[in-house]
Formats: sequence, C-alpha cells, structure tokens
Amino acid sequence: MRLKGSCRTAAIILGVCVVWIVSGIVIPSDGKTDATKQNSASPSDHMRVSYVDSVAQAVTAQVQLTGSSIAHRKIDIKAETASRVHRIIKDRGSQVKAGDTLIKLAEDDRQEKLQRAQSVLSQRQIEYSAARKLSDKAFTSRVNLAEARANRDTAAAELAAAKLDLAHTEIKAAFDGIFDSRTVDVGDYLAVGGSIGTLVDLDPLDVEVQLTEDRIHKVQTGTVATLTTPDGKEHSGIITYTAASSDTATRTFKVKIELPNPDLTYGDGITVQVDLPLGETKAHLISPASLTLSERGQIGIHAIDAANTVHFYPITLVREDDKGLWVGNLPDKVRLITVGQDYVIPGQEVTPTPDTILKHDLGATQGAAT
Repeated sequence: MRLKGSCRTAAIILGVCVVWIVSGIVIPSDGKTDATKQNSASPSDHMRVSYVDSVAQAVTAQVQLTGSSIAHRKIDIKAETASRVHRIIKDRGSQVKAGDTLIKLAEDDRQEKLQRAQSVLSQRQIEYSAARKLSDKAFTSRVNLAEARANRDTAAAELAAAKLDLAHTEIKAAFDGIFDSRTVDVGDYLAVGGSIGTLVDLDPLDVEVQLTEDRIHKVQTGTVATLTTPDGKEHSGIITYTAASSDTATRTFKVKIELPNPDLTYGDGITVQVDLPLGETKAHLISPASLTLSERGQIGIHAIDAANTVHFYPITLVREDDKGLWVGNLPDKVRLITVGQDYVIPGQEVTPTPDTILKHDLGATQGAAT
C-alpha cells in the first residue's frame, strides 16, 4: 500500500513539473502570446530591404528570335533545247551578270536550218507580193491572196523559231548572282528541261523568322529590325513581308527581313539573330537580379507601397539591352525591392532603405514614385 501511494505521489509531482515547464514555454512571463508580441513589434524589428523608385517610360518593345538566311532568288537553270554540252563558260561559284552565258550547247545543224528558213521566207514574201498585185487588178481571187499571206506568215514563224532554237544553245543567267552549282560537263546530253545547275541571288538576303499569333499584328512592313550575323556584326534590315496565314502545324506566322549583302559576305542558310520591333509601349528598366519567383512559380518583382507592405507583381519582358531588362505589366510608378526580394512575402511589412548603388547604375531612367 505504501509503495502504491509513493508511486501515485511521484506521478503527481512529475505531472505538475511538466505542466509548469510547458506553461513557461507557451505562456511568456509577461503574459502575452507570440501573436501579441508579433503584432506589437516595432518597425526596427521588421526585415530590412533596399529599394529604388522606378517610373515607366515609353520604349520600343522588341522580341529576340533566331532565323535563317535565304537567297533572295534561287532558280534551277534548265535547257530550252536539246543538245550536247559543247563548252563550259562559267564554272560553279562564279559571280555572273544578267545575260552572261553559262553553258554553250552544240549548234549541230541549227545554222543551216536558220538559213533555210530565211530562204523560204524570202520566197514566200515574193509570192505574197505577186498575189497582192494580181488581186489588185482582179487577175486572182482573194482566196489565193489569203493563201499566199498564210504561207508568208508561216515562213516568218518558222524563221523566228529557228533563231530562238539557235539562241537557246547559249544558256544564260537570268539575273545578277552566283552560278552556285553545275550538274553537267562537256559532252553531256541535255534534253529540253534538263538541269545544268542553280543560280542564286544573295544581295540582299532574306532572313525568315516565325512569330506567334499574339504578336504578328504588332509587326509592320517597312520598319527596321536589328540583325546579328554569326561574325557578331549588327545590321539594319527592313521588314519586307508578314504572312497573312499561319503555319498549320506551329500556328506561327512567317516574317521576312531584308539583310543587305553587297559584298556577298554571307551565304544562303546562315543563322541570324533578329531583334524584331513590336511597337511602342511603357516599361520599367530593372536589373535581372531584381527578379524573383512567386509561390506559384511566376516570374516577377516584389515592391512596397506607402505603408511599407510587400506586393508581388508578375512581369512581361518587353525588351532586353545592355542597360538591363525592360519589363511591363507594372504600375506606372513602383517602389521596387532590389535587396531582400527573395526573403519577403506579399503582405509582409518591411523596413525599407534606398538602394543608392543600383539607383546610380540605372541613372536617369529611374524617377520618383509615390
């Protein structure tokens, strides 16, 4: 009985001790809860952050795309008469002018056919002249006159065909360009329509990019885009074409920009970075380091209001240049957190101090915000 009583007493004492210890943790000595202490915290207890006051400015929005160059004109040169390749006048890779002979085909008996056609036409012309004189004197019928005229016209057409067939033995360049490839050699036989190679026009080049359906209406032909070639050089190119219908597979629209290439420095198929203007809009200039993520994974910035309360704003990228990022979807004036933005949450009160270093870097692009 005594042992049981002693155990009961020890258990009671232990329970009291536990309650006392726990009560000391849960209930502070001053009688206030943690929530009460938190609500009564002084501003000096708030997290410190740095900020800059930013004012939206009018800028030209742009999007960076990667495109490829395409020859302004590119044709497959084909024979217009059947014959053997007699002589190579221009080799592959040659720069040529419009009208330059590229390949000379064998004439065979074309000169003789031409002379025969000329003789026949002369004869038919004499016959027609005689028939007309007789018709004027009513010594022959109008039917005979018409027949003589038809024979003359047929002979004239055959002469023109003979001249054209002879001319087609010289395969010529249709425009200034480069005889890019040659697929025949001396002695090869070409039928009508047989290919001899390709002729390309590389000045200017066309740079093609694909633009999404939500942006195509912002692009205007005649405006200037910035093109960066693989050698790192920047060029100004004029937008010459925007597609009226989208690609059914990608739902994107084709845009063409003209890249001047007077020295033929660049070829067909090079990769080109395109900074495409999308019109004027308002945007804030920020440092990439100011960006943060929301709890939902949205990219944006943290800002504070007049009561020093934190707010999150998702942003849209308007353009990027050597100054930083120009972003939209923000109020015209915003107090942007630049230091500590990753450690605060919307609704939190903070103690802000001006970021003099970043404000100096951004320069005159930043203004006062209310």
